[in-house]
Amino acid sequence: MSKKISDTDIYVNSIIEDIQTRFVHEETLKYSDTEIEREYEFEDGALVRYEWRSGPGKDPDEKYNHRFTLSSPPKPNPKKLKKGVIRTIEFGKNAR
Repeated sequence: MSKKISDTDIYVNSIIEDIQTRFVHEETLKYSDTEIEREYEFEDGALVRYEWRSGPGKDPDEKYNHRFTLSSPPKPNPKKLKKGVIRTIEFGKNAR
């Protein structure tokens, strides 16, 4: 059985695996012991924001451990990708 690959997996996997040849610019927007926020620009013009939190926040929107958001779709955009969260990795049951 094979996993269905989404059109945005290339962005997420490039960031997770730190494949620096796939993005043309990386900028750290926020960095602390409890959270990191970076923005990545890819060769096709797409901008992806990566957020990491060491613990869940108070609001339901802050319950993620890792979140990837497409801030700006690629240009041209033949697959009609839209802005928004493309992947969220939640805290495990035993996460601290």
